Amino acid sequence: MSEEARYSEGYAVLCTVTGTGYCMMMGRRGIVGLIAGCLSLLLSACGGSDASFRYRLSFSVSANGVAKSGSSIISVRYWRGGASWGTGEATYTVVKGVAPVIDLGQYGMLVAAMAYDVDVWTSRKACKPPLPAESLPGKFRLEPAALAGLRGGKLDLGDDSYPAFIWFPTGQPYEQAQQLCPEEFSSVIGANIELQSVTIEAAPDAPLLTRLEIKAPWLDEIRIDQKTNSAVYSKSGIFKPNRTRMIETDGI
Repeated sequence: MSEEARYSEGYAVLCTVTGTGYCMMMGRRGIVGLIAGCLSLLLSACGGSDASFRYRLSFSVSANGVAKSGSSIISVRYWRGGASWGTGEATYTVVKGVAPVIDLGQYGMLVAAMAYDVDVWTSRKACKPPLPAESLPGKFRLEPAALAGLRGGKLDLGDDSYPAFIWFPTGQPYEQAQQLCPEEFSSVIGANIELQSVTIEAAPDAPLLTRLEIKAPWLDEIRIDQKTNSAVYSKSGIFKPNRTRMIETDGI
Protein backbone atom coordinates (compact mmCIF):
# COMPACT_ATOMS: atom_id res chain seq x y z
CA MET A 1 0.00 0.00 0.00
CA SER A 2 1.31 3.45 -0.87
CA GLU A 3 2.22 6.05 1.75
CA GLU A 4 -0.62 8.29 0.69
CA ALA A 5 -3.09 5.42 1.06
CA ARG A 6 -1.79 4.38 4.48
CA TYR A 7 -1.83 7.82 6.02
CA SER A 8 -4.61 9.58 4.13
CA GLU A 9 -8.00 10.77 5.23
CA GLY A 10 -9.48 8.73 2.44
CA TYR A 11 -8.83 5.26 3.80
CA ALA A 12 -8.85 3.37 7.06
CA VAL A 13 -7.97 -0.20 7.90
CA LEU A 14 -10.28 -1.98 10.33
CA CYS A 15 -9.42 -5.36 11.85
CA THR A 16 -11.77 -7.59 13.81
CA VAL A 17 -11.07 -8.22 17.48
CA THR A 18 -11.92 -11.92 17.25
CA GLY A 19 -8.34 -12.95 16.67
CA THR A 20 -8.82 -13.88 13.03
CA GLY A 21 -6.71 -10.99 11.79
CA TYR A 22 -9.27 -10.27 9.09
CA CYS A 23 -9.03 -6.71 7.78
CA MET A 24 -11.00 -4.64 5.33
CA MET A 25 -10.39 -1.32 3.65
CA MET A 26 -13.14 1.24 3.40
CA GLY A 27 -13.48 4.62 1.75
CA ARG A 28 -13.88 7.72 3.86
CA ARG A 29 -17.66 7.88 3.34
CA GLY A 30 -19.30 6.15 6.27
CA ILE A 31 -16.07 5.30 8.06
CA VAL A 32 -16.56 7.81 10.89
CA GLY A 33 -19.83 6.29 12.01
CA LEU A 34 -18.48 2.75 11.86
CA ILE A 35 -15.41 3.65 13.89
CA ALA A 36 -17.54 5.38 16.51
CA GLY A 37 -19.75 2.31 16.82
CA CYS A 38 -16.83 -0.10 17.22
CA LEU A 39 -14.53 2.02 19.37
CA SER A 40 -15.69 0.84 22.78
CA LEU A 41 -15.55 -2.79 21.67
CA LEU A 42 -12.01 -2.40 20.39
CA LEU A 43 -10.79 -0.69 23.55
CA SER A 44 -12.32 -3.29 25.85
CA ALA A 45 -10.92 -6.14 23.76
CA CYS A 46 -7.44 -4.69 23.69
CA GLY A 47 -7.14 -4.38 27.46
CA GLY A 48 -4.08 -2.64 28.80
CA SER A 49 -2.09 -2.50 25.56
CA ASP A 50 -2.99 1.12 24.91
CA ALA A 51 -0.81 4.22 25.40
CA SER A 52 -1.31 7.96 24.93
CA PHE A 53 1.09 10.63 23.73
CA ARG A 54 0.46 14.36 23.99
CA TYR A 55 2.47 16.79 21.90
CA ARG A 56 2.67 20.39 20.77
CA LEU A 57 2.49 21.01 17.03
CA SER A 58 3.91 24.40 16.02
CA PHE A 59 4.51 26.11 12.72
CA SER A 60 5.70 29.52 11.62
CA VAL A 61 5.54 31.50 8.40
CA SER A 62 6.91 34.72 7.02
CA ALA A 63 4.16 36.96 5.60
CA ASN A 64 5.54 39.92 3.66
CA GLY A 65 8.63 39.71 5.84
CA VAL A 66 6.72 39.54 9.13
CA ALA A 67 7.12 36.39 11.25
CA LYS A 68 3.90 34.74 12.44
CA SER A 69 3.46 31.51 14.38
CA GLY A 70 0.84 29.21 15.83
CA SER A 71 0.77 26.10 18.02
CA SER A 72 -1.67 23.66 19.57
CA ILE A 73 -1.76 20.54 21.74
CA ILE A 74 -2.76 17.19 20.24
CA SER A 75 -3.20 13.84 21.98
CA VAL A 76 -2.96 10.48 20.23
CA ARG A 77 -4.12 7.27 21.88
CA TYR A 78 -2.66 4.06 20.46
CA TRP A 79 -3.76 0.54 21.22
CA ARG A 80 -3.13 -3.06 20.13
CA GLY A 81 0.10 -4.07 18.45
CA GLY A 82 3.20 -2.14 17.51
CA ALA A 83 3.46 1.27 15.91
CA SER A 84 2.28 1.36 12.31
CA TRP A 85 5.41 3.18 11.18
CA GLY A 86 7.77 0.43 12.36
CA THR A 87 6.55 -3.07 13.07
CA GLY A 88 3.81 -3.73 10.55
CA GLU A 89 1.39 -4.81 13.30
CA ALA A 90 -2.07 -3.28 13.44
CA THR A 91 -2.20 -0.13 15.56
CA TYR A 92 -5.44 1.75 16.17
CA THR A 93 -5.51 5.42 17.05
CA VAL A 94 -7.82 8.10 18.41
CA VAL A 95 -6.82 11.75 17.98
CA LYS A 96 -8.01 14.53 20.28
CA GLY A 97 -7.15 18.22 20.19
CA VAL A 98 -7.18 21.20 17.87
CA ALA A 99 -5.09 22.23 14.89
CA PRO A 100 -2.73 25.23 15.17
CA VAL A 101 -3.93 28.37 13.39
CA ILE A 102 -2.08 31.47 12.18
CA ASP A 103 -4.01 34.70 11.57
CA LEU A 104 -2.70 36.31 8.37
CA GLY A 105 -4.79 39.44 8.79
CA GLN A 106 -6.31 40.58 5.50
CA TYR A 107 -5.10 37.38 3.85
CA GLY A 108 -7.19 35.07 6.02
CA MET A 109 -6.15 32.22 8.29
CA LEU A 110 -3.81 29.29 7.79
CA VAL A 111 -4.34 25.98 9.59
CA ALA A 112 -1.88 23.10 10.01
CA ALA A 113 -4.51 20.39 9.69
CA MET A 114 -4.73 17.17 11.71
CA ALA A 115 -5.79 15.21 8.61
CA TYR A 116 -5.83 15.73 4.86
CA ASP A 117 -7.92 15.03 1.77
CA VAL A 118 -6.00 12.49 -0.28
CA ASP A 119 -7.91 13.32 -3.46
CA VAL A 120 -6.88 16.98 -3.31
CA TRP A 121 -3.26 16.06 -2.72
CA THR A 122 -3.26 13.46 -5.48
CA SER A 123 -4.76 15.87 -8.00
CA ARG A 124 -1.71 18.16 -7.84
CA LYS A 125 1.05 16.42 -5.87
CA ALA A 126 2.73 19.79 -5.34
CA CYS A 127 4.59 18.39 -2.32
CA LYS A 128 5.36 15.10 -0.61
CA PRO A 129 2.39 13.31 1.03
CA PRO A 130 1.32 15.13 4.21
CA LEU A 131 1.20 13.30 7.53
CA PRO A 132 -1.91 13.26 9.74
CA ALA A 133 -1.74 13.97 13.47
CA GLU A 134 -1.55 10.30 14.47
CA SER A 135 1.53 9.75 12.30
CA LEU A 136 3.62 12.77 13.29
CA PRO A 137 4.80 11.19 16.60
CA GLY A 138 6.35 8.43 14.50
CA LYS A 139 9.20 10.83 13.76
CA PHE A 140 10.43 10.18 17.32
CA ARG A 141 11.04 6.55 16.24
CA LEU A 142 9.62 5.15 19.47
CA GLU A 143 6.99 2.54 20.21
CA PRO A 144 3.73 3.85 21.71
CA ALA A 145 4.65 2.70 25.23
CA ALA A 146 7.93 4.62 25.04
CA LEU A 147 6.17 7.67 23.62
CA ALA A 148 3.78 7.64 26.57
CA GLY A 149 6.73 7.98 28.93
CA LEU A 150 8.48 10.73 26.97
CA ARG A 151 8.74 13.83 29.15
CA GLY A 152 10.57 16.07 26.71
CA GLY A 153 12.04 16.25 23.24
CA LYS A 154 11.51 18.52 20.26
CA LEU A 155 11.90 17.75 16.56
CA ASP A 156 12.13 19.99 13.51
CA LEU A 157 10.12 18.38 10.74
CA GLY A 158 11.32 18.22 7.15
CA ASP A 159 9.30 18.46 3.96
CA ASP A 160 8.60 14.72 4.09
CA SER A 161 6.85 15.12 7.44
CA TYR A 162 4.69 18.23 7.12
CA PRO A 163 1.00 18.25 7.93
CA ALA A 164 -1.43 19.45 5.29
CA PHE A 165 -2.27 23.15 5.38
CA ILE A 166 -5.73 24.66 4.93
CA TRP A 167 -6.13 28.29 3.93
CA PHE A 168 -9.37 30.09 4.80
CA PRO A 169 -9.58 33.35 2.80
CA THR A 170 -11.00 36.43 4.51
CA GLY A 171 -14.67 37.15 3.88
CA GLN A 172 -15.34 33.87 2.06
CA PRO A 173 -17.55 30.91 3.04
CA TYR A 174 -15.62 28.05 4.57
CA GLU A 175 -16.30 25.96 1.45
CA GLN A 176 -13.87 28.30 -0.35
CA ALA A 177 -10.99 27.01 1.78
CA GLN A 178 -8.13 25.34 -0.04
CA GLN A 179 -5.82 22.54 1.03
CA LEU A 180 -2.33 23.69 0.12
CA CYS A 181 1.27 22.58 0.06
CA PRO A 182 3.87 25.06 1.37
CA GLU A 183 5.13 25.48 -2.18
CA GLU A 184 1.73 26.95 -3.12
CA PHE A 185 1.40 29.53 -0.34
CA SER A 186 2.62 32.62 -2.16
CA SER A 187 0.99 31.89 -5.50
CA VAL A 188 -2.43 31.08 -4.01
CA ILE A 189 -2.65 33.29 -0.93
CA GLY A 190 -0.80 36.15 -2.59
CA ALA A 191 0.89 37.52 0.50
CA ASN A 192 4.50 36.53 -0.15
CA ILE A 193 4.06 33.82 2.46
CA GLU A 194 6.79 31.28 3.11
CA LEU A 195 6.81 28.40 5.56
CA GLN A 196 9.65 28.85 8.04
CA SER A 197 9.39 25.85 10.36
CA VAL A 198 7.24 22.99 11.63
CA THR A 199 8.04 21.32 14.96
CA ILE A 200 6.60 18.72 17.30
CA GLU A 201 7.44 18.63 20.99
CA ALA A 202 6.44 16.23 23.74
CA ALA A 203 4.00 18.03 26.06
CA PRO A 204 2.63 15.43 28.50
CA ASP A 205 1.30 17.95 31.01
CA ALA A 206 -0.06 20.61 28.65
CA PRO A 207 -3.81 21.35 28.81
CA LEU A 208 -5.75 19.71 25.99
CA LEU A 209 -8.44 21.65 24.13
CA THR A 210 -10.84 19.99 21.72
CA ARG A 211 -12.48 23.21 20.52
CA LEU A 212 -10.67 26.21 19.07
CA GLU A 213 -10.86 29.40 21.11
CA ILE A 214 -10.53 31.76 18.16
CA LYS A 215 -13.23 33.92 16.59
CA ALA A 216 -13.68 33.52 12.84
CA PRO A 217 -16.78 33.55 10.59
CA TRP A 218 -15.61 30.45 8.71
CA LEU A 219 -15.32 28.55 12.00
CA ASP A 220 -18.86 29.52 13.02
CA GLU A 221 -20.11 28.37 9.61
CA ILE A 222 -18.37 25.02 9.69
CA ARG A 223 -19.66 24.30 13.20
CA ILE A 224 -23.23 24.94 12.10
CA ASP A 225 -22.89 23.02 8.84
CA GLN A 226 -21.10 19.99 10.26
CA LYS A 227 -22.95 18.70 13.29
CA THR A 228 -21.53 16.10 15.67
CA ASN A 229 -20.54 12.92 13.82
CA SER A 230 -22.25 14.11 10.65
CA ALA A 231 -20.94 12.89 7.33
CA VAL A 232 -18.98 15.35 5.21
CA TYR A 233 -19.18 15.02 1.47
CA SER A 234 -17.13 16.93 -1.07
CA LYS A 235 -18.36 17.52 -4.58
CA SER A 236 -16.13 16.16 -7.30
CA GLY A 237 -13.04 18.34 -7.58
CA ILE A 238 -14.13 20.66 -4.75
CA PHE A 239 -12.44 20.49 -1.34
CA LYS A 240 -14.62 20.71 1.77
CA PRO A 241 -12.76 20.73 5.11
CA ASN A 242 -13.86 18.09 7.62
CA ARG A 243 -14.10 19.89 10.96
CA THR A 244 -13.73 17.02 13.43
CA ARG A 245 -10.91 15.31 11.52
CA MET A 246 -8.92 18.33 10.42
CA ILE A 247 -9.58 21.25 12.76
CA GLU A 248 -11.11 20.42 16.18
CA THR A 249 -12.27 17.16 17.70
CA ASP A 250 -14.96 18.28 20.14
CA GLY A 251 -17.62 16.47 18.12
CA ILE A 252 -15.97 13.05 18.38
